[in-house]
Amino acid sequence: MISVRSLRLPSSGNKYLIGIVIALFIMGCTPKVRVLRGSGSSAPPKTDTPADKDKKEADKAVTDAEKVDVKRIALLLPFELNKANPHAPSAEDIKRSALALDFFQGFKLGLDALAEQGVNFKVNVLDTRDDAGENARIAKLEEVQNAALIVGPVYPKEIQVFGFNAALSDALQISPLAASMPSEFNLPNLVTITAPITAHVHTLAAHITKQYQTGDVIVLYNTQDAASRQFLSPLKVEIQRIKKNAKVVEVQDEASLENSIHLSGKNLVVLGTANKYQISPVLAHLHKLQDELSYRINLFGHPNWAKLPFDENDGLGAFQTAITTSYYINTQASDVRSFNQLYRQEFGIAPTEFAYKGYDAARYFGGLLAKYGAEYREHIVQEEYTGLHNAFKFEYNPSWGYVNNAIAILQYRSGDFQPLN
Repeated sequence: MISVRSLRLPSSGNKYLIGIVIALFIMGCTPKVRVLRGSGSSAPPKTDTPADKDKKEADKAVTDAEKVDVKRIALLLPFELNKANPHAPSAEDIKRSALALDFFQGFKLGLDALAEQGVNFKVNVLDTRDDAGENARIAKLEEVQNAALIVGPVYPKEIQVFGFNAALSDALQISPLAASMPSEFNLPNLVTITAPITAHVHTLAAHITKQYQTGDVIVLYNTQDAASRQFLSPLKVEIQRIKKNAKVVEVQDEASLENSIHLSGKNLVVLGTANKYQISPVLAHLHKLQDELSYRINLFGHPNWAKLPFDENDGLGAFQTAITTSYYINTQASDVRSFNQLYRQEFGIAPTEFAYKGYDAARYFGGLLAKYGAEYREHIVQEEYTGLHNAFKFEYNPSWGYVNNAIAILQYRSGDFQPLN
């Protein structure tokens, strides 16, 4: 069992003392096992009789003969505890393990909630160390090969190496955090939770074309960086697929922008960069065009705008600025408030993005495993889920597995991006 204890550390503001550190140092190839039992399922220790021992050996033989234990989950996370001081973990050690620990703690609470309904889980937690060689070794372990569900690894290089070496036949490999294109891996047993950029493109194209009317123009503003190229090229193709007669123009600077926009209709401007230093001057120019020259402008941004430090001075509200997202926490929702309270009670700190994602992954996939057993993979496409941070709506491709295409539209108002109802 992995135990977790609180460790008080000064925050950067020196106002709050927070911190979590793993107290058990994971060594070698030995997996750490946590058994989550349903309510009323605990059993007191007893002295084995010869008959008990015979029964245990018979039960073990049956278990060994089973191809997959439908209650078993392998959780593979990059704690990187091989780099930490097991006797006195430093702030750097804690920071290095933070993503894995936050996800693990959220995942634990998700399975705890299912266990309260009478479901039993056995979880093997393994440290992938963010290392390709370690992932190749872990992939062959009995604890992984016998699992019905593998959650992790989380980083792209780990996903590829693990998937190739594990060669899973029945169990699914859940990619809980990476937003990489699943076609990069070509693993038919892979489940991609974080929607890739193509899902954002499809949702935004559908949203823009619904707003488009004759006389409008769709302006794709390409600042020539990688984010713009990755986002705008497929967006143009998808817009023209949905609405063949839509007027779509591409611009690269202020001069080409002014030559392309119209006074007679709406200008639906898509700014593809996620670089705040490139965004700010474009925003200033758009304000001039709208405020001084009376152009009607609606603005659409890159999904990563949700992570940028915008404020009212940027004036995004004036353009009814919208973006797509696969992550949004409604802090006023009752289920979010309940989770936040429970997480603080359990761990002494507020949950992070990775804790929410861990919880949703456990509730959805643990729920499928509990409901359908070894056949859970047959129900992923049909079973949709609305979680704390996003919805799950999977599509299947024989080459690269299951991909979550649930995307929301956020609009900037009252100083923040909020769901567009």
